[in-house]
Amino acid sequence: MPPAEAAYQGLLLDIGGVVHRTSMYLAGRLAETEPALRLVLERIGGLATDRDELWQRMLDRQVSERDYWAQRAAEFGAAVGETWDTRAMMGRMYDLPEQDWLCAETVGLMTDVKAAGLPLGALTNDLAAFHGPGWVERQAHLKLFDVIVDASLTGVLKPDPRAFADGAEALGLPAEQIVFLDDMPWNVEGARQAGLAAVRVPWEDPGPAIDTARDLLGLAPRSP
Repeated sequence: MPPAEAAYQGLLLDIGGVVHRTSMYLAGRLAETEPALRLVLERIGGLATDRDELWQRMLDRQVSERDYWAQRAAEFGAAVGETWDTRAMMGRMYDLPEQDWLCAETVGLMTDVKAAGLPLGALTNDLAAFHGPGWVERQAHLKLFDVIVDASLTGVLKPDPRAFADGAEALGLPAEQIVFLDDMPWNVEGARQAGLAAVRVPWEDPGPAIDTARDLLGLAPRSP
């Protein structure tokens, strides 16, 4: 168990961008073997960049994150002569070797949280919608979670305050005792407003956020 002075007693994680590497990275990896996708990425200016006009519209909340990925999936599919929805696109991305899409640092944190006897949960907007329930059931790393609250099933999307309340209730702790990691700034801000200790996970370097979570939970530092 963590030392008595640890203020936080449970961990709640987003999945995409935290447990799994961001789809922006995976799209680039997929494009290495699909030259037609490189042309799409060049036209867009790269996913989630200042040149990605649709992404900027999403940041301004003019389109939803789900709509963003649906449009990109359609464009990627058309480039390879197929019809893709978001799930089909994710299927191709997650056909890459597991080490390409699974964040080892986060899985290490999850394992240590479980070993410490602390509750561990996921709070995700699109796990089943993007991957399908069969894929979710087959993933050994997802079985580490005590609870998974998925807006694909509940219909309550982050950053709606009800989503964070649902996550805290499922974890069995007051919001004030929960550390929450997410990659999207509006979800981090929503979690903070809901009372959780929210930490943003940068796509390019998740290590410092993982270290912060370990410190808040009273866990030992990561092994060198």
